[in-house]
Amino acid sequence: MDRHYFDANATTPPLPRVVEVVARAMADTWGNPTSTHREGQRARHLLEEARRAVAAALGLPPAELVFCASATEALHLLLRGLQPALGARPALVFPGEHSACLNPLRDWMEVRWMPADPAGCATVVQMAASNETGILYAMPPMPAVPAVRIKDAAQAWGKVPVDLADCDAAVFSGHKIGGPRGAAVLWMRPGLPWSAVMEGPQERRRRGGTEDLAAILGLAEAVADLPGRLARNAALAPLRDALEAEVLAWSGDYAAIGRGQERLPNTSALLLRGHSGENVQIALDLAGFAVSTGSACHSGATRPSHAITTLGYTEAEARSVLRVSLLPGTAPEAVAALGAALKKILRR
Repeated sequence: MDRHYFDANATTPPLPRVVEVVARAMADTWGNPTSTHREGQRARHLLEEARRAVAAALGLPPAELVFCASATEALHLLLRGLQPALGARPALVFPGEHSACLNPLRDWMEVRWMPADPAGCATVVQMAASNETGILYAMPPMPAVPAVRIKDAAQAWGKVPVDLADCDAAVFSGHKIGGPRGAAVLWMRPGLPWSAVMEGPQERRRRGGTEDLAAILGLAEAVADLPGRLARNAALAPLRDALEAEVLAWSGDYAAIGRGQERLPNTSALLLRGHSGENVQIALDLAGFAVSTGSACHSGATRPSHAITTLGYTEAEARSVLRVSLLPGTAPEAVAALGAALKKILRR
């Protein structure tokens, strides 16, 4: 049976060139970048070259980037590192944020949910794009007394341009852009009231632990493809819109969350009232189509997604959601095949 992958927001396959770079690095450049001998210094040189490549793609100074193992780790390092200085004051947070952000905020005195008044808040955290609905969000305006503005760009990176002029820190995920798992980026403007959470000499004492050089080199290789990836993702919007139009024509009970709003071009959150999103997802998997019911981190959860219910939908409606997220370069024929399989399943 042929398989068709429509879960790009969970992860993307590494680009062929990325696989080659990672494999070669694991075989040839296994030295510890912190070591002072020749093998270690060769690894250090390649690590800093990768940092410069990623920084150039983001338009940032290389010294301001910290390599992490995942965007989840990056958010934990960032928020837990700010907490000693800022945690006694409220944090203003987008209510549909990923649990990777919400969990470290448990240590803060108070969390306020947008669109609450930002006055008196020490930090504001806004995801650039929802991983579940694809809806794009702007950083909210802040009062005269500045707060630390944090942008969660894990899902937006590589799909739409990411503006960093309106924030002071941001996180990025490598495996969402055709890079390997095990490499992500934390960016912080100089001067933030941040203290290290993981002690160690690596990453200019900002993140202890030996860097995964092979994964980082793979990330740098994936970044080189970003301009083309952005163009290929932009071309997916008509395919997504056509799929939504077809599904919505089947029943007045169906909807596409965020339709008519600015969204990621590859993402459709289909609200299939009267159906279990989980059951539809399983049936599609058996038919050869990989889709999801929302965030991969929430798969199997007994509670419906808060990212959906915070938009005003009921728990029953949230349980009916099916997320389709296309890979760059997805063929129209594959989307048509998905539509045909979905129609057959829903009419059983």
